[in-house]
Amino acid sequence: MTPLLLAFALAAQARPDTAKMVLLEVGVRARTADAELITRTAGLAARQLYSPAALRLALADAVRRVYGLGLFSNVAAETTRIGDGVTVTLAVEEYPRLRSVVFEGYRRVRKKDLEARVKWREGEVLTDRKVFDWRQEILKLYKEKGFLLVKVESEKSEPDSAGRVVLTCRIEEGDPVRIRDIQIHGNEAFTDEQIEIKLTNRQKTWYRKAQLKEDEFVKDLERVVDFYKQRGFIDARVLDYDMKFDAGWVTITIKVSEGIRYHIGTVAFEGDSVMTEPQLRKLVRYRPGSVYNAKLTQATLQDLFGLYSEEGYIYASVVPLEQMRSDTVDITYQITEGRPAQVRLVSIEGNEQTYDKVIRREISSLPGYVFKRSEVMRSQRDIFNLGFFDDVSIDYRRADTAGTIDLIYRVKEKSFFGTVGAGVSYSAQDQFTGYVELQQPNLLGQGLRAGLKVEKGAKKGNVELSFTEPWLFDTPTSAGVNASYVTRSYDYYDKQEIGGGLAFSRPVPLDYTRAYLNLRIADGYVPPSSIRSGYTPTGIQNVYRDTVHKTAFNPGLTLTRDSRDYIYNPLTGSATTYTFDISVGDIRFHRHIFDISHYFPLFWKFGLMGRTRLGYITGFSSADTVPLYERFYAGGTGPDGIRGYGERSVGPLEGGYRVGGKAEAIFTLEYKLRINPQLSFLAFADAGNAWNSLNQFSLSDLKRGAGLGVRIEIPMLGLIGFDFGYGFDKDRPSWEPHFQLGRTF
Repeated sequence: MTPLLLAFALAAQARPDTAKMVLLEVGVRARTADAELITRTAGLAARQLYSPAALRLALADAVRRVYGLGLFSNVAAETTRIGDGVTVTLAVEEYPRLRSVVFEGYRRVRKKDLEARVKWREGEVLTDRKVFDWRQEILKLYKEKGFLLVKVESEKSEPDSAGRVVLTCRIEEGDPVRIRDIQIHGNEAFTDEQIEIKLTNRQKTWYRKAQLKEDEFVKDLERVVDFYKQRGFIDARVLDYDMKFDAGWVTITIKVSEGIRYHIGTVAFEGDSVMTEPQLRKLVRYRPGSVYNAKLTQATLQDLFGLYSEEGYIYASVVPLEQMRSDTVDITYQITEGRPAQVRLVSIEGNEQTYDKVIRREISSLPGYVFKRSEVMRSQRDIFNLGFFDDVSIDYRRADTAGTIDLIYRVKEKSFFGTVGAGVSYSAQDQFTGYVELQQPNLLGQGLRAGLKVEKGAKKGNVELSFTEPWLFDTPTSAGVNASYVTRSYDYYDKQEIGGGLAFSRPVPLDYTRAYLNLRIADGYVPPSSIRSGYTPTGIQNVYRDTVHKTAFNPGLTLTRDSRDYIYNPLTGSATTYTFDISVGDIRFHRHIFDISHYFPLFWKFGLMGRTRLGYITGFSSADTVPLYERFYAGGTGPDGIRGYGERSVGPLEGGYRVGGKAEAIFTLEYKLRINPQLSFLAFADAGNAWNSLNQFSLSDLKRGAGLGVRIEIPMLGLIGFDFGYGFDKDRPSWEPHFQLGRTF
């Protein structure tokens, strides 16, 4: 606190300390500060009587209050005695205002990173505390990057006419501190290398920079203890550590005390339990006689809590009592169940655009039901898979002493629900063609799905419309309608089609399973003028057969089981789909597609995905010919994709033209790093082919591709993906880029 100056002569020798005096006037001496603000903050009242002691206290309080404004570097109260009264002047020294902040000497840190730590605003009051905090933030930034020897000095310029200063932060970065060696003393059961591999800070090698991270070192000491406790050394601890610095290098010495290695003895359960002992023992991850492992004992405790939570006993107490005898640990779990919790209310928070009912119909844990952890987790997954939210979290609060709870689902809505795709292309035949595609999966906040795609060019004009009500009449039956006029360009012909249809779906009594019914009627043909010049059919597949209008009715049935954690970028679960559709009328065939993907979480944020897709299409009789545009074309991306190959470039050839296959097999393996639901990196291997008949199917005749890719979900654009694949079985093996925008894949 700034010193308080009481410069008044009270003539204490002539008058007793209890003599009253009048506060005649309160003045302010400041350069630019608001005098009224200071006097009001001080709280001193003129014309009021004070004893000398009371005046001293009042002035001290006034100085503290004014200083607490944070605007002044020094505050003093000066007094002048006038007869039986006294005048007070509050003298303040103001902090300068900030004009700008300048950084000097930085080379290994970006300026925008420094500015992100030093969040200054022009015109703000520049206090000593603020300068100190900014200096600490700069030091913290450098230390995070391994520059422990960094020095930061700050200097203020002389105030300008407006009282503003420039703050200069001079940075002397120094060299990053690298770890030359880590020595561990007192370890007999394990080598230095076995312990060091568990640490974040590790010594220098030809492939490791080994920069010392100061914040992580404290955690590394805990990791040493955890390493021992997971291997039976319950009493292990770090006794001391030492760091010796030498010209940008450090040698670290860690002293440990191991203690003895313990083994598991007996495992028992005490207390009333609705669970049978075999149920409980099934969750124990260790066995009598095995080496004690703190990680496994903690995991067992969590599994026991999970078992009781699943049955509603969220207030159950499970206390592991560990009894030592020699080198053996006997563990007894004391269980107090309490009463199962019932759900009283289900609340939804954070939804500003989405109606409550859109979220509530995805919730399985309903009021009046016994709390079940699996139902709550299922509800969280189903809400997340709506695709409207960046995050879905769960909380609960106790409603009464009987154990009833209120569930709270907190959602964070995406900044934009829909996706937009746009582009321009040019070809000698079609000239310039542009398209705009809009998808809105949460129309009016009611979960309604609507889509529009418009494509316009000199020789092309496509329109597609769709609308879906996911909960028809507030039942889990979805109904949709679609209409389209589409010109699709293929390698050597175009297909024009006008059509429309209805689509219905409903859950079936199998977990995660839904059935879909599609009814569509379409009229399509191949304009003769669109057939590329030079095309001469040499086999039974002749595109000229389709140059007349053909009308067909296409009913289809799809059965899907989908347990993926996030359908747009999954890491766990599976998706299995079987589709059967037929075509009657001028075009007659039946088609079968089986597609299964399984996602296996590995460690941290890594996962593995395996996929198989099998397809078959054929006519009802030998006289029925399947049109070229209905057959299977493999290659590129999408459902029939084989990355490393061009779009629709894999399959049977006739006269040098792709004619598609009647049978198809696609196999995919992906190794994924999902940073978050909106960003992931992957390595992939694809294999597949299409054949003219099932008799030609052969696993030895698969076209192979492999490469790397990235997936990014961006508001308004949807999912963006880039894959770079190498086609091993091309005529000329080479790399092939694949780019997708504004659609799910």
